[in-house]
Amino acid sequence: MFFFLSKLIWFFIQPLGLVLLALLLATAGFLYRPRRLARRLVIALTLAFAAVCLLPAGDLVMLPLENRFHKPDRLPATLDGIIVLGGPEQPVLSGARGEPMLGGAAERLFAALDLARRFPEAQVVFSGGLGDPWNGIPPQSDIFRDTMLMAGLPEQRMVLEGQARNTDENVLLLKQMLQPQPGQNWVVITSAYHMPRSMGLFAKAGWKVVPWPVDYRGLPPTLLPRPDLVEQFEVLNIAVHEWIGLVAYWGTGRIDTLFPGP
Repeated sequence: MFFFLSKLIWFFIQPLGLVLLALLLATAGFLYRPRRLARRLVIALTLAFAAVCLLPAGDLVMLPLENRFHKPDRLPATLDGIIVLGGPEQPVLSGARGEPMLGGAAERLFAALDLARRFPEAQVVFSGGLGDPWNGIPPQSDIFRDTMLMAGLPEQRMVLEGQARNTDENVLLLKQMLQPQPGQNWVVITSAYHMPRSMGLFAKAGWKVVPWPVDYRGLPPTLLPRPDLVEQFEVLNIAVHEWIGLVAYWGTGRIDTLFPGP
């Protein structure tokens, strides 16, 4: 239930969803009155949209998330496993095209390949589901496997978990599968903005892991807007989604603190 509610609510409260909702309300106001309220809503929406386009709102919201955790200066001499959380895979496109397709978070896979080369004895573990066999949509784990095979990583080094639908299930299902023991060394790779929520979940599960953040999106704020407005909105959208995720996970007891840190 939590998974489905989170997806439904996010559709309407994401930045573009709020824009759509405001436009629908303004249209209804123009058609059925009160038109004065509709005009005010259009003006407010226009000003808010201009502010997002012209000001570094996305970066200001994103940077605290991305700067919360850093790569360690030194890794342990040995690693038992390299955990990659799902995200860069595009299951719908992969199913439609019949080959693995990746999105903007592909750095997670590159980082895993780099660490796998540096620690040849470590398992490379992946968690991610959301497949739909009835519609020919492969799970994220299949796309990860095929991509890593194309990059030259032997399949026997991979451990795949293909049922998790969100970060909470990533951690719980991986712990059940791997049964980590005290004294083992595990590295977790995910996008930098996603690391606080991920580390909070691992801490809640009693599983000590080393963060390895990648896929940075935020830039130091300047007085000039980004030249790409789509990118501007994308950064804001991702950051707002992650902050809402932190609030939801904390409010439902999935993490112990609102903003997990080192």
